[in-house]
Amino acid sequence: MALLYVPSPIPYQPHDPSWRQPLYLHLGPLWSALRDVLGELRGRVLDIGCGMQPYRSMVGADVTEYVGVDREGALSRPTVVGTAEALPFPDGSFDAVLSTQVLEHLPDPRRALDEAARVLRVGGTLVLTVPGVWPTHEAPHDYWRFTRHGVERLLRDHGIDVGIVRPLGGLWAAVGQMANLELQRRRFARDLVPVVNVVARWLDRRGAAEDLALAWFATGTRAR
Repeated sequence: MALLYVPSPIPYQPHDPSWRQPLYLHLGPLWSALRDVLGELRGRVLDIGCGMQPYRSMVGADVTEYVGVDREGALSRPTVVGTAEALPFPDGSFDAVLSTQVLEHLPDPRRALDEAARVLRVGGTLVLTVPGVWPTHEAPHDYWRFTRHGVERLLRDHGIDVGIVRPLGGLWAAVGQMANLELQRRRFARDLVPVVNVVARWLDRRGAAEDLALAWFATGTRAR
């Protein structure tokens, strides 16, 4: 019986993790970054690939409408049914667009960013997160991984002035997270997960190369 270890939700859903859980090194920085930026958004917000809309509660009082778009499914509760590659909204109809951990599952992420930029008003804010280092998931619909340079290029190519691009979890977080994904599968090793979380997070905060970033967080403004 695990003394410290706490499993991830089954079936999986995005969550703000405890340091005792196996996805802490990945989801902890992700949720923190999103909480900081989403609380500053205003007006109409579109969440592309919203799933169960786990980030809706992060927006502040200045958001007048939060719209989630996604395909129908057991783990999806969209406000509007649709796809990222063909958004069912008029041009410039949102003040902010959010897409988190979605582009890797799309055969053509550039088309999805075309659509995101189209429905975003000029001067509006794009908030984007994408994976850097991560095992194959939701196979066979898992196609891409990203670097800082790739994220910056994608934003610029779609008329987005780059604001912030930063890694969410560097080398030590990546090493620790990959170890935890394996440890959680082994009954007698699971109590090592919290130890790995504490040590890897401590090392990562003291300086870690971003070459193996777990994920990338980016913001930008539609320029044209």
